[in-house]
Amino acid sequence: MKTIMKLVVALVAFAALGARAQAPDLGRIPPYKKEFEVTGGLRIAGSELKGVVDKLVEGFQKVQPNAKVSTNFMTSSEGALGMMFAGVSDVATMGDDAKIPDQMPFFTAKGYVPTEISIATGGYNMRGVLFAWAIFVNKDNPLAQLSLDQLDGIFGSERSGGWEIGAKADNNLLFTAKYARGPEKNIRTWGQLGLTGEWANQEIRTHGYVAPGFAVSFQRMVMYWSHKWNPNFKEYVEWKEATNDATGNAVRSQRMYEAVSNDRYAIGWGALMHVQGTCVNPDGTKCPGYPNLKVLAVSATPGGPAIPLTKDNVANRSYPLTRDAYIYVDKAPGRTLDPKVREFIRFVLSREGQEIIQKNGPYTAIPADYVREQLQKLD
Repeated sequence: MKTIMKLVVALVAFAALGARAQAPDLGRIPPYKKEFEVTGGLRIAGSELKGVVDKLVEGFQKVQPNAKVSTNFMTSSEGALGMMFAGVSDVATMGDDAKIPDQMPFFTAKGYVPTEISIATGGYNMRGVLFAWAIFVNKDNPLAQLSLDQLDGIFGSERSGGWEIGAKADNNLLFTAKYARGPEKNIRTWGQLGLTGEWANQEIRTHGYVAPGFAVSFQRMVMYWSHKWNPNFKEYVEWKEATNDATGNAVRSQRMYEAVSNDRYAIGWGALMHVQGTCVNPDGTKCPGYPNLKVLAVSATPGGPAIPLTKDNVANRSYPLTRDAYIYVDKAPGRTLDPKVREFIRFVLSREGQEIIQKNGPYTAIPADYVREQLQKLD
């Protein structure tokens, strides 16, 4: 009887996951309705988001023909906020999360942080598309899943606090002991995760990325922006970010996947494209793939449903380590947003704007309920 009940529970959970595994329904997103006639200049600077920004501008000018939109992608994401607080752009498009050091000069100049608006869900397993983070172990590892809290315990370290940024912090960047944790929550052996026998006392050896565009994303999702890693954390970068010599080759991301492939007691976070071997290296060679690795499912909460890393689960945002494409805008607390900027963001978050994102890729549209969350930030 217990076996039957377990099977029933498993089937119900599988059905629930299947129900959530649908791509966002664009029909549930309201169509664009003009609230303000945009006349004159609107300046956009930052990341081109793989050509998506130009497509959105083209669509916007069809419904706002008097808008004179200019774009500047010279600085990409790294200079987007600087361009905005310097007064030479109105909209900052960014592929990466805005880092705390990027936001601090804006706050110093303005007295508040920029407003962050998600406009698209990142990609799945392609290079340069804000791919979701894969958690991987050696294929001999008995584990099938981990929670975000467990990932914090594995990759992070004890800390006195963490950061709150934006609306939750009165439009500031504030450090708080709310996210403090002691060393008793560190997870340093496989036995602390329930593994027994030869695994129980083995040290968990951790691997991951160090480049800010990657590391900050993981720190934000898992570690409350903390930069205190497990002391044994080994750091790597993508090929193009390493020096072109033997010492650079030693820290290219390929070495990370090789290390976990060859170490039964290791764990890493990185890109599914490397695990599967679907990417191409800068020298034109195909990524080798690592069949000796196993990708784990991840749950957002302890005891919650563990979501596997699949294309559908990234698109519907049920996978907890999914990334966003962002637009940042200058909205002073208690004041209305520049109506030209507001109209552009409203278009991007409309059915027409999300259709452009969905059609042109490599990102996907965001679900209707998430659209509503973003629109609330404009008021």
